[in-house]
Amino acid sequence: MEFDSNKQITLTKYWNNFNQKKNSLKYFSHLIRILKKNIKNIIPYKINIQKNKKIVDSSYHSYQKDPFIINLRNKELEKIFIDIYKKNNLNYLEHDHIKYINEYEKIYRESPVKHLGSGFGFNEGLYLFNLLKITSPTDVIESGVMRGFSTYIIEKATNENTRIHCYDISFNRLEYKSKKAIYNKCDITKKNPMLLGENIFALWDDHVSHYDRLQYSFAKRIKYNLFDDDLSFLNFHSDGWPPIPSLQMILNFKNELLNKNSLEWISQNRLGIINFEEFKKIKIDMKKINYTLLSDLFDITGYNNHSKTSFVILN
Repeated sequence: MEFDSNKQITLTKYWNNFNQKKNSLKYFSHLIRILKKNIKNIIPYKINIQKNKKIVDSSYHSYQKDPFIINLRNKELEKIFIDIYKKNNLNYLEHDHIKYINEYEKIYRESPVKHLGSGFGFNEGLYLFNLLKITSPTDVIESGVMRGFSTYIIEKATNENTRIHCYDISFNRLEYKSKKAIYNKCDITKKNPMLLGENIFALWDDHVSHYDRLQYSFAKRIKYNLFDDDLSFLNFHSDGWPPIPSLQMILNFKNELLNKNSLEWISQNRLGIINFEEFKKIKIDMKKINYTLLSDLFDITGYNNHSKTSFVILN
């Protein structure tokens, strides 16, 4: 991934990063900026424009209180997690799963970041927290930090000896900074982390090609990988900046698409074009990975998943 500081865009070979054509709305916005800049010459008194308040995620003011219902919910969640551990041959018998779920909810309620927006929500954070507890990594790599909510969860889920390596091309939106983490203002391919051990966990939430990140994990022997925004061809238009190609796109690639040179879609009134010539070069040996597309937990938690998330273990 490359970053063009002049145009404030990231670059990828798989798609065109949306068309850069100016539209009437952008022209209107430009006129508004000019007006604001010169407004003191038009109006003899100062005008204060109040910024919008931060939006608090709905999960912080809608939740269960009854211990009986909470216990029922936790038992259903426990079944979900045990199924994941069994499928991936993870040792789970000595772990107290209900305890982890209760611990997570307390940590979640105390989060210093409550404007979650397009980042991780309650469900994704729960997956991250429990998978970290069960794998006990020596190092955690977080690529894509945004406001710092997932960093906060990583910090709380790991022990004092675990090192956290945070990567992002911009920290302008950062609200929570962990004292335990090492921050790198660049793409991970520009500066490799200094790892403490071999039991490594990576959270890929940077909207970069999942295939490229998976290849990085193979090269650096990153055993455990959590991929956010793992969208399919049917729903990837819902993401403002999809990680093309996602793992779902690769693993569920339809042969009918081989005859296409490109694929167009619209996201927030912007045109995106996928380059299928690059897709045709992609191959993943399924014998080398265990892939699990994580379930939507709405029926159990009452909260919608913010996106599709998958868990990958390298064999």
